[in-house]
Amino acid sequence: MESHLTEFQTIVGDWLRVEPTEVQMVTDGVNKNLRATVDSQDVFLRFSPSSLHSRSELEAEAAALKKLHSMGLPCCEILDVGGRQTLGPVEVNEVEYNALINRAIDGSSLAPVPRDAKAFGRSLGQLHQVSADLPIAGNGSGRTKRVDPVLEAVFNDLTELASTFDVNPEAEIGICHGDAWLGNAIMREGTAVLFDFEFMKVGALAYDIATFIWALRAESSEEEDRIFGSFVEGYRAECNKEFSEGELKNGLLRKEINNIVFLCENVTMSREVKVATARFARDTIGFVLSDEFSRFRWD
Repeated sequence: MESHLTEFQTIVGDWLRVEPTEVQMVTDGVNKNLRATVDSQDVFLRFSPSSLHSRSELEAEAAALKKLHSMGLPCCEILDVGGRQTLGPVEVNEVEYNALINRAIDGSSLAPVPRDAKAFGRSLGQLHQVSADLPIAGNGSGRTKRVDPVLEAVFNDLTELASTFDVNPEAEIGICHGDAWLGNAIMREGTAVLFDFEFMKVGALAYDIATFIWALRAESSEEEDRIFGSFVEGYRAECNKEFSEGELKNGLLRKEINNIVFLCENVTMSREVKVATARFARDTIGFVLSDEFSRFRWD
């Protein structure tokens, strides 16, 4: 880790004209998130592998976020540093990356508690109310998916089951965050400011609600019901859209499918991790088919 950390610090330092030691690595996953202060601005950079996001895709994301921010949406703010909002491609350890630049959000991380879930629901509801034409991609369903053999059986079962929940052609379609869970927002003065829009798309809004449920289940909180109820309360305070049980089940299965694809294409997994991923996916299938799902019905 130390060598590539230094490389990223050097790249950011050279570009922002600060000492590499003044650049902080915030998270070191598939995406590399770094932070530095330049000209009194708190700059946050998300480096994504080119295989995940091309430079043109990041430029489209930046343009969409600039428009959302100008409309007063509670979302991260894109920064223009030296006339640029994106950086790349750059190569580190034989992997090509592109970077998106935004202003760091002052505040605190959201926790899986009713109060924070309500604030998150309000912000997501505001996003779902937006009808602006934004330069964002569709759902990418035509792309060939690569799935590890260990996960292939459960992947196929997820896909088959998802197809049994017909989505009404008149279902609510709009701007989806794409990864709507509490970890992708910062609480600032009582408002959940959304960030990490890398999977933003125009699609079924139920997918975002299902993603919230998916992440909530992963937390295994004893307050699941209260947290979800507060999320719905916050959402409905801003947005009056309705979602059927079939739409939410379809969205939950699609989220599980996308999670498997993301892991297979971007993460080197041990067999233990693959088995655990398959087990969680099986649990999702069981949950969708059980009466327990009724606890998360929209009505």
